[in-house]
Amino acid sequence: MSEFKSVSEFNVKNVNFEIPRGYGTSVIKFYFWIGLVSAVLLRAIIIADHYSAFYAKVIWYLGVTGYLWFFMHRYHIAKRRFSVIKDLELLKKIRNQRKLSEKDIEGLDYLLWSLSVSKERSNYLVISVFSVISIVLSLVLDLGILNI
Repeated sequence: MSEFKSVSEFNVKNVNFEIPRGYGTSVIKFYFWIGLVSAVLLRAIIIADHYSAFYAKVIWYLGVTGYLWFFMHRYHIAKRRFSVIKDLELLKKIRNQRKLSEKDIEGLDYLLWSLSVSKERSNYLVISVFSVISIVLSLVLDLGILNI
């Protein structure tokens, strides 16, 4: 009877599901820098606007375009991770403490590797630091404390 149950729980689409391949270090670093530069540019608008509306606009377009590229990439990564969890039914299997197949282990390996090499934590930290710096610089310029 237990054999029949395991066969009935077998999901054919799981067999054909292909675990995504991770990106190389150079691609990971490239997108990290795209996100970082975009974050700095968008925060630099406040300062550039004190000197030139034209340069503020140029910086805005560059920053938003970079963010668009960066966040489209992050969306793609999140979608791949979600697909592994959903298509292999990993959350359900773990919650029910079911035995994991080799494909499930491969999927978990991809997820853990992807999370461990991600630069998003660093990106969030840098964005936060530059946000604080831009707020302080903007206040300094707006209040006339520095006349640069």
